[in-house]
Amino acid sequence: MLIGFIIGLSVLIQLLTVFLALRLIRVTGGRIAWILISISIFLMGVRRIFSLLSLVFGDKFSPPNLLFELIGLITSILMLTGVVWISPLFNTIKQSEKDQRKLVQELQDAISKIKTLSGILPICASCKKIRDDKGYWNQVEAYISEHSEVDFSHGICPECAKKLYPEYYKEK
Repeated sequence: MLIGFIIGLSVLIQLLTVFLALRLIRVTGGRIAWILISISIFLMGVRRIFSLLSLVFGDKFSPPNLLFELIGLITSILMLTGVVWISPLFNTIKQSEKDQRKLVQELQDAISKIKTLSGILPICASCKKIRDDKGYWNQVEAYISEHSEVDFSHGICPECAKKLYPEYYKEK
């Protein structure tokens, strides 16, 4: 009777493992691999059913061996444990891929917003206007605003204030 219970339990565990392995198709996308694994586990379960039938109907030529059936039960438990534990791993990998795609998109968006100035800028030594690619001379502020995301706010430094407005500038 014990051997019949072991075989029956092993068959149930293998069928549960087949069901869970087939559910992993939608998680991993590996349809063929999980179908093949499920078929092989199912066929092992069918073989176990033949052992159970042999026990029930009393096949005197090849009675089930308790040691072999225990090994089959342990194998069934290990297969079920592997399938159960691998599912969260695949979910973690999928979430990481989703997070990575989101991060790449954010980086691409940030890069598209960045405008940089580089190279040599011809600048007038006297008035500080910058010559553009068409040969026109532009105010520094206009050139930089056009070629970057910079907006200017004007003020007067202390040296220029002293030069331009000496009557308002007080020495400290």
